[in-house]
Amino acid sequence: MSSPPAWLRREIAAGLQALVALGLEGQPAAEVLPLTADIWLRAVSRGNVGCTIEVIDAPRIREAFAELFPTLTTWPPPKHLLERIPPRPQREALAAPVEDDAGGLERLREIQERLKEGFTLPEAVVKAGRYER
Repeated sequence: MSSPPAWLRREIAAGLQALVALGLEGQPAAEVLPLTADIWLRAVSRGNVGCTIEVIDAPRIREAFAELFPTLTTWPPPKHLLERIPPRPQREALAAPVEDDAGGLERLREIQERLKEGFTLPEAVVKAGRYER
């Protein structure tokens, strides 16, 4: 597995710093916090939550930590964070293509005629300087 991206490391570190600030029962000792952060990072990286795109996924992680904080009285396992990561927002669907069989057939006939005559570029394309003869 490749190394988790820096933005994901920052989000997990910020969330864990907030957890430490809560002073929860069962909180890891200061000397093992770096290892704890690594375990949480691996859990999020390998969890089935799809955290790979910063602009989409960083807010999801922050939201999960925000939902987690008020529920805690003891130090949580990473699973509690994973359960709170919301799904990615739905993408807008593309509009259905407009079917214009008559127009498409007419364009196809034009192309076939041009091929029979020997392919030439339309004068407007040549004048626009996009192609040379």
